[in-house]
Amino acid sequence: MDINSLAVIFLNQLSGFGPRTIIELMSNLNNLNKMWSLNKQQLRNLGLTEKKIRIFNDQKEKFKPQKITAELKKKNINYLTLYNQEYPARLKEIYDPPPVIFYKGVLNFQLPAVAVIGSRNSTVYGRKIASRTASKLAEKGVNIISGLANGIDSTAHQGALAADCGITTAVLGNGFDYLYPSQNKLLSQKIIEKGLMLTEFNPAVAPRAKNFPRRNRIISGLADLILVVEAGEKSGTLITVDYALDQGKDIMAVPGNIDRPNSVGCNRLIKKGAAIFTQVSDIIDFLSRYLQQIDSENEFVNDDKQISKIYPELNPDEIKILKLFQHEVEIYYADLLKLSNLTTEKVDKILIKLELMDLIIRLKGKKYQFKGLQNLLKPI
Repeated sequence: MDINSLAVIFLNQLSGFGPRTIIELMSNLNNLNKMWSLNKQQLRNLGLTEKKIRIFNDQKEKFKPQKITAELKKKNINYLTLYNQEYPARLKEIYDPPPVIFYKGVLNFQLPAVAVIGSRNSTVYGRKIASRTASKLAEKGVNIISGLANGIDSTAHQGALAADCGITTAVLGNGFDYLYPSQNKLLSQKIIEKGLMLTEFNPAVAPRAKNFPRRNRIISGLADLILVVEAGEKSGTLITVDYALDQGKDIMAVPGNIDRPNSVGCNRLIKKGAAIFTQVSDIIDFLSRYLQQIDSENEFVNDDKQISKIYPELNPDEIKILKLFQHEVEIYYADLLKLSNLTTEKVDKILIKLELMDLIIRLKGKKYQFKGLQNLLKPI
């Protein structure tokens, strides 16, 4: 039993104990559960105000680790805290990362991710762009992130799920005891089955207006790129954009009809320097450059053999994976792991890059198919 993580979960539900307070406590104490044995002066020394000390002391006897574990298990809710190695690296980099995230579904933080966001009061045109773009990106192995709201958000999730093996992540502004909006019940079930649903709020937290800006910083924090499909002049979508800019993320916006209120936000973003989105290849090109940048940071070296001449973008490990397709055009994921003798993380990253290059395609049943011949590229 991870007592420190359970202590984080307990503090996360106390009034006044937001991310910054909890993170500061975690940094000041090697073991967070030591708080339960500290007197008032020692708690003051940790930076807690008198009000927070009073709240903590009034509630601390209710901390029952086994009860917390049992309740989460009963509700099929998993969790990660900043103590866990699996906690998403992208979120660790933002100013105030959530100390805990509760989730249902399969973790997918190693995939390249694009946040597709926009107005709840969306147009048919906006929903068409969101659905088509999300679907095509998901086919390439890109994780589509959004907020499960009506309009552009839910359409983006649906578009991603419509693709074979499509993956999407929904970030909630409430705890798992609630479903908001209620009409997205079926969509939520599909996301949990094929993707990931997460929230920083303890299960009993109801959806409130003040929660959604906090949710938005997670959406932008998890994404490599933010695509704004539609946004009005005072759209909540622009809050996500503000967080993204603070986090150093790239923004793309769909240009819209200047006579439509839902286009004002996007057109202003473009006027201020956001990249113009016109086709899916705009995003694919960005992600390809992004992955190449990561490769160079990891000091991968290029090979000068024949395959490297045909595919100069590939490094030796990527060539090793690609060579496995020369005898079997279709290969199961498990066989790629076994035959390559590479780590799961490295193979996942390589497969994503090969998909983005349109050299392979994911099939159902965790199988991959070489597309070199179909694309008139020289086969190995």
